[in-house]
Amino acid sequence: MGAPPVEDEYRLRLEGRAALLEPSRERYYRLVLMLAESRWQERLRGALSLLREVAAHQEALDALLGPALRRAEAEAWPTSNPTVRCLYEVHSLREQLARDVARKLGRSAREPLGNLMSALEDWLLTIPRVVPPHLRWSTALEVLPDSLPALREASVFGTLLESLFAHPMLLTGRIPLTSPQREQLRQRWAKGEAALAFLWNRLSGVDVNRGIVTELQRVATRAPGHPPRNGPECLVHAEYWHQEAWARVRQLVGVRLAPLEPEPHEYLEVFWWLLEREYAPRVRLKASHSLEDARAGLIEVAYELWDAQRPDIPEDERWTAARWARLEEQAWRADEARSGADSERVRGVLRELIQKHGIGTVSLRGWRDSSHLVKLVQQARELIR
Repeated sequence: MGAPPVEDEYRLRLEGRAALLEPSRERYYRLVLMLAESRWQERLRGALSLLREVAAHQEALDALLGPALRRAEAEAWPTSNPTVRCLYEVHSLREQLARDVARKLGRSAREPLGNLMSALEDWLLTIPRVVPPHLRWSTALEVLPDSLPALREASVFGTLLESLFAHPMLLTGRIPLTSPQREQLRQRWAKGEAALAFLWNRLSGVDVNRGIVTELQRVATRAPGHPPRNGPECLVHAEYWHQEAWARVRQLVGVRLAPLEPEPHEYLEVFWWLLEREYAPRVRLKASHSLEDARAGLIEVAYELWDAQRPDIPEDERWTAARWARLEEQAWRADEARSGADSERVRGVLRELIQKHGIGTVSLRGWRDSSHLVKLVQQARELIR
């Protein structure tokens, strides 16, 4: 029998990690060639699995290359050895690939190659193009991978909204959300809306004819029949429940402020206030960059008048001393800007109260109308209490 083959000593020095080199060299070489082609975008878009393979193995390969190259230099490993030669080739191809990708993306070649590969994949997927109808769904699946952070945020948002708004709510009762639910909804709302906007914009940027967006938005008008199983379904699910939640918010706010008519930008801010106000009457609606102080006071007066006349509360909770004190305080704020249709509508509610409770009384005979909310509140208090 002949002598057993001598095992490559440099392969042994790499402590079992040499198996990473040959496949990496092959992947790098193929990508470098593709990037040099005139139609490199099209070629790479058809080889996304190759980009993902590089990204998946890059961390382990980088952990091998650095120490191995330093040891090879220090110990003068011979480049005639196949393992050593492969090591240097992998390093050279890696550096070239990083430079080529960074140049294509306008980024730094010093970035981790795994990050560059992920960025290249994302860029390739979102290149604007005309998407034929028969490729809309497959394109949407590519453009909205499960790994997309905005998609995960939208998925969480949609699931939360479904859990809170899937069941009917009485418009006149207390808004039936617990304190943890109210806090979770408020924390997630802005991030969820931003995620949805990002995802729709991402799809719009890919399909120049907007066929994908139009088709998915049409699907989003119908209640999902099952839990979402992929990116487009997550987007459609979240969009449907976002629209349902918005409709409920507008209903809940509109009923409570009638006949005052909120501006579109006021609904959400007022809704957040209502979630707290209905469980803590002393919580004030604060002024903000989009809500003037007088307007906030008028909204509070409108809500207080509605709340006092709700059919589902006991009589002794309607016109309490605390409510009158709040009404007068709020009316002072609102009177800073008495003009406007909404101000007149709210004054109309107070006038109806005065007429209703003053019929047949001596007080009403000498009653004089006023354009001041404070005076109308004071007159109503004298009659009702």
